[in-house]
Amino acid sequence: MNIVYAFTHDYVERALPSIKSLLEHNPKARIFIVTDGDLDLPYEIINVKDQQWFPESGVNYKNPFTYINLLKVCYPSLLPVNKVIHMDADTIICDSLEPMWKTDVKGKWVAAVAEFQGRYKPFGDLYYNMGVALINLQQMRKDNIEPEMVNYLNTVPQPWADQDAWNLYGLKQNKFVMLPVRYNECFCTGRTADPAIVHYCGIPDWWDNKTMDRKDALDRYR
Repeated sequence: MNIVYAFTHDYVERALPSIKSLLEHNPKARIFIVTDGDLDLPYEIINVKDQQWFPESGVNYKNPFTYINLLKVCYPSLLPVNKVIHMDADTIICDSLEPMWKTDVKGKWVAAVAEFQGRYKPFGDLYYNMGVALINLQQMRKDNIEPEMVNYLNTVPQPWADQDAWNLYGLKQNKFVMLPVRYNECFCTGRTADPAIVHYCGIPDWWDNKTMDRKDALDRYR
C-alpha cells in the first residue's frame, strides 16, 4: 500500500499524528512525503522546493493552501508507483485501509468520497473531496491528463486549490469512483458510526480546537 502526504516543512508536527495512526493500523504502508525541504523523517521524502510546474506567476501559487497542494495533480510525474492513496495531514486513521486500497479503479483516475452538502457542484451532480483519495497514476499517465490540469491551475483562480481541477476533468470524463463515507469522514461528507479516516477538513483551528467532533481521535496520537 502506497500513501502520500503533501505539506510544507513547517507543518511536520501537525502531520505526525496522522502518520502515527496510519502505521498503527497499516504497518506495511510505504509512505511518501512531498514537501519543500529535506525532512529528517524515515520515509521517502520528495523535495519539491525547486519545482517548475507552478511558477510564482501562476494565479494559484499563493493560494492559502500553497502550491504544495497543487502538486497533487503532478503525482504521476513525482511518484515512482502506479497507485497511491493521498492523505491530507489533518486526518487520523482509525482502521485498516486495505479495502480502500483494493477498490477497483481500472480505467479511472480517482476513488474518493463525495461531498453531500450540495452548495458547490459546479461541474455536475457530484463534487468529490480530494483530501483523501485513491489515485490511479498509471491511468493518468496513459491519458496524459497532468499537463491539462497544471495549465488549468496556472491560469484559472481556484479557492479550493487543486480540488476543482480534479472534479472538472474527472467528472467530465467519468474518471471518478465513489468511496464509502467512512474513508473520509468530515463535515462536508457526513458522519459514520465507524470511520476508517477522520478528516478535520473545514476546521481552520483543528489543531487547537477544544470542542470539535472526534477530537479524541486526534488527542490519542498527538
